[in-house]
Amino acid sequence: MRLHIDKKAGIGIGLIVALILSILYLGNARFFEVIEEKTLDMRFMLRGPIVPGPETVIAAIDEQSIQKLGRFPWPRSVWGRVVDRLSEEGATVIVFDVFFSESEQVDSDDLFQQAIRKSGRVILPMVFDLVEGYKSSGFTDKKLDFLLPSAFGTVRHADMPFSIKAGMVLPTLLRFSSYAASVAHINMLPDRDGTIRWELLAIRYHDRYYAPIGLQAARVFRGIKIQDFSYDLAGTVQLGASIIPTDEYGRMLINYRGPNRTFPTYSISDILDRTTSHNVFKGKIVLIGATAIGIYDLRVTPFSTHMPGIEKHASVVDNILKGDFIRRTDTGVLLLIFVFAVLLGVLLPRLGARAGALLFIALLTGYAGFVYYLFAVKGIWFNLVYPSSSLFFGYTSLTAYRFFTEERRARDIRKMFSSYVSKRIVDELIRDPSKTKLGGDRREITVLFSDIRGFTAFSEKRQPEEVVSLLNEYLGAMTTIVFEHEGTLDKFIGDAIMALWGAPIGQPDHAKRACICALAMIEKLKDLQAKWTAEGNYVIDIGIGINTGDMVVGNMGAEGKKMDYTVIGDNVNLGSRLESLTRQYNNHIIISESTYEQVKDVVDARELGTVTIKGKQLPVVIYDLIGLKKPVERADSSENNKKDKGGTA
Repeated sequence: MRLHIDKKAGIGIGLIVALILSILYLGNARFFEVIEEKTLDMRFMLRGPIVPGPETVIAAIDEQSIQKLGRFPWPRSVWGRVVDRLSEEGATVIVFDVFFSESEQVDSDDLFQQAIRKSGRVILPMVFDLVEGYKSSGFTDKKLDFLLPSAFGTVRHADMPFSIKAGMVLPTLLRFSSYAASVAHINMLPDRDGTIRWELLAIRYHDRYYAPIGLQAARVFRGIKIQDFSYDLAGTVQLGASIIPTDEYGRMLINYRGPNRTFPTYSISDILDRTTSHNVFKGKIVLIGATAIGIYDLRVTPFSTHMPGIEKHASVVDNILKGDFIRRTDTGVLLLIFVFAVLLGVLLPRLGARAGALLFIALLTGYAGFVYYLFAVKGIWFNLVYPSSSLFFGYTSLTAYRFFTEERRARDIRKMFSSYVSKRIVDELIRDPSKTKLGGDRREITVLFSDIRGFTAFSEKRQPEEVVSLLNEYLGAMTTIVFEHEGTLDKFIGDAIMALWGAPIGQPDHAKRACICALAMIEKLKDLQAKWTAEGNYVIDIGIGINTGDMVVGNMGAEGKKMDYTVIGDNVNLGSRLESLTRQYNNHIIISESTYEQVKDVVDARELGTVTIKGKQLPVVIYDLIGLKKPVERADSSENNKKDKGGTA
């Protein structure tokens, strides 16, 4: 079925959708932003893992190590042995995602301090309090001088207001930090759905800016001095010659390498037992952190709902070393919102329902594919949700408008046709409203005229109420029979009935339907006549004429004012004249030769002869329709209905 939308209404609806989405976009609507973040996760999953570079490995506090070394946390002397062992193996950088904020036994702390000092390549963690809620948990709001050597060497555009500020800090003990190659934060700031997608490359504390352990690990690994380590609040971090893009809050999108255990991982117990391969740590950044589930250092990431935090740090390190950053850009999103909504508003009114759905699917899948290409190939996170929502809400709004418009049109069609066609035909017209257009089509149709004999004389001798009562009873019964045989009631002409078959929907057996209907009308008349006789009322008789031929059929009249669905043409006039001949031949039903040729296999008919009809140049052979040759299923039987659905006249 083809539905229609006014072109101006289509564009108007498109503009309304675009305007609403634009307001939501500019207002950073939380719901849409969360959905967009989820689509980023989906893009990661579709892309799949990336093989990380060889520079980064993980030394894991795993279940095996806990089983061998005892319950965690372990004595500092164990960590001293780990640092010594990794230094012997030639590790370039040793990064701890393990906290040492309180003193233990002096001997144990001394061993760990000596190992850090001897190695000269250890990076230790600190945690900033971004909400000022940990004052009673060892945090301090004091300015700590031993942190200053680890701060960015240069800061540009420091007056910009969007930097993330910390009120307090929990550092690693001074005795350890003072010998470390650097101190760096391990803060993670999840998005509103709890997923870690960003790394905080700069946190402000007492007017200095501090980097995370992943960034400091890359700096130390490359041997870049702190003075060549700069942060520009306008949106970049410079690490030597490398430029790292950030957003206005100093955050870097993490280009996750894959799910858990994407990076080479070695058990701490194996390292201490010297069972790892020779030179496996040589020239590497070794990240030390917990992977054991019982330690609960697990994070939600695009690839996993329980990724160890140390693996997130490893992805950050590998991002920086490879330089394959993901950049988010929304340039052009507003334009796309309007383009998509208005495009649908322009095109959908010109298309059918199926073509419109295909257009919507093509645009949506094409845009989704384009956005995925930007992510997977170009490293660009471009907004998927808002332009897609423009397509979705534009299409659904226009479709809803179509639906309610067509419902109104269906009511109009039902109102127009229900008084003179059966319900099935009305439903067919609703499915294809084009058949109700003003004007006509030329097609082969069978027309039936039925008239009451002597009705004028009867009506002159009776009271109007009696005339109307009798006429309504008769016309009601005959109309029911026409509808039962799926005919179209063209009109009442006084006491006459005009009906047709073959329009507005095609009926290949329209002539047979008309003949069977005529015979049923005569049978019903006999029942009425018996009733009227028993009641002592006037008994009427009728004549019926049937003709088949080419006629012009359609809604005719003044559109928007008065329209009638009717047929016109010489063959219509012939049907009317055949009805009048029933008085001359004193029979009930006369059919034309053209009708007879189509029904002669199923009806009994007697040739009456040849007559010359006014307006016809050639004589017409006429027949008296007597009855059916054999039992025939009613014209509205299920079998005939199946045939009707496939045929057109």
